[in-house]
Amino acid sequence: MPLQHIVWLKKKDHCSDPDLEKLLQELLALVDVIPEIESISCGANITDRANGFTHGIIVTLTGPDALQGYLSHPAHKVVGGKLAQNADLMALDYES
Repeated sequence: MPLQHIVWLKKKDHCSDPDLEKLLQELLALVDVIPEIESISCGANITDRANGFTHGIIVTLTGPDALQGYLSHPAHKVVGGKLAQNADLMALDYES
């Protein structure tokens, strides 16, 4: 059963829109690097319903057992670290 890894981002003041978009492109490239990833979707929030969160990410993983491998993968650590420096993060994971 696939696992949905959902991340909400609230862009920090020092991070420009183009810089965050570049980071999201780096994140999208992980689908070709980490075998446990089935798909990645991300984009800017278009409503006022997200309590200030500006962007969202959905990573579909092969299953619950894939989450730890994804989170500890060196490529994810690099991109995830950059995102954490440039945005406040909130994450949620569920089986689908």
